[in-house]
Amino acid sequence: MPKYSFFVCNKRKRIKYPKSFYLTDVEGARQVAVRIAQAFSRAVPGWSELSSDQHSNFVVEIVDEAGETVLTVPFKEAEEPDPH
Repeated sequence: MPKYSFFVCNKRKRIKYPKSFYLTDVEGARQVAVRIAQAFSRAVPGWSELSSDQHSNFVVEIVDEAGETVLTVPFKEAEEPDPH
């Protein structure tokens, strides 16, 4: 199984998620990236006060063992629907 690393990025910084994962394919890695984005947006103080434009600056990059970016998942993809 391929090993994937994850990076939370905006226009200024790129921060490596502390864990890498062995996953069957890129779709599995995309699902992990969505969960990372959801956890990040819940954990960061003031996240809900940022504008939609500011939210759209954030992505999770998925990098394979060769160091190549295989997919970029926008935080917008990870937004949970508003229950109202």
